[in-house]
Amino acid sequence: MSRRAFALPLLLALACRPADGGRQAADAGDARERASAYAGRELPTPQPKPDFVLTDTDGNRFDFRQRTDGYLTLLFFGYTHCPDVCPLHLSNIAAVLRRLPAGTADRVRVVFVTTDPERDTAMRIRTWLNAFDHGFIGLRGSAAEILRAETAAGVPPAAREPTVAPDTGYAVGHAAQVIAYGADNLARAVYPFGTRQEDWAHDLPLLLAAAHPAVEVRAGYAFAPPTPDEGAAYFTLVNHGDVADTLVEASVDGAESAAVHRQRQQGAQVIMEAAGAVPLPAHDSLALAPGGPHLMIRGFRHPVRAGDTLTLTLRFARAGRIRAALPVRPYGS
Repeated sequence: MSRRAFALPLLLALACRPADGGRQAADAGDARERASAYAGRELPTPQPKPDFVLTDTDGNRFDFRQRTDGYLTLLFFGYTHCPDVCPLHLSNIAAVLRRLPAGTADRVRVVFVTTDPERDTAMRIRTWLNAFDHGFIGLRGSAAEILRAETAAGVPPAAREPTVAPDTGYAVGHAAQVIAYGADNLARAVYPFGTRQEDWAHDLPLLLAAAHPAVEVRAGYAFAPPTPDEGAAYFTLVNHGDVADTLVEASVDGAESAAVHRQRQQGAQVIMEAAGAVPLPAHDSLALAPGGPHLMIRGFRHPVRAGDTLTLTLRFARAGRIRAALPVRPYGS
């Protein structure tokens, strides 16, 4: 498996059969924790949208990343002979999309990739998808192409499983979750079998709001460090969005490490300590300023002088990576 395959925890694969797997998945959905803002399973780190090319139901080559750029994209691997998991997923999504405000559903792309290319012809996929929504995108390809797409998306590869049903001959075990990629091409949550319409109704507006980075870095600058060992930078973070976010990582080009530190008063002493993950509530701001929270930068690889510019990269749980240029000032300016 590629490294990306390990980035999507809680991915589950099953054969689409109307046995008790659906009830188990639904029970698991009922029992999941709600610490996340999402009803779905939030990924600890947003994951990049995969690059793969397959063929759509009109016979045209479809570059998944390029053709879905700028849209909230829901990616699902399944097959049309599935009697349970696949149609339930797609029918629930379609029902909620129909209830969204006018024009909002146009910002969403639902992409279905068959894991059964031998039986799923383009015509069959198109007819099957139209039963849910004429706008759903269907993709197919050779077995090797589909395997590459699954690997790129970080899901388990599909496999045939024997079945006693005489009309189908075999079932297909496949990844049973929908992966949600924002308009910034980052996946923030996955939705296992058992995800209900109320969950989609709760999460789609959040995913659409989080799809466009809502965090801004303002008034940033750094002081020229007296030695290359350590330095400090300051800026204000502004969250314009309706969803809370978290600063999870910082880095500065040309430095070994960077992290937000805060100061704690203990008697007559001032103690600096790493802040860890920094929450940023919706419609709120956080100022890093001298005498308060600041960005500690360690291990400059080259001398940094007043008049230079440092490139800062901040990684947020929802907004993804944001880069900012920090002018370097002398101490005392």
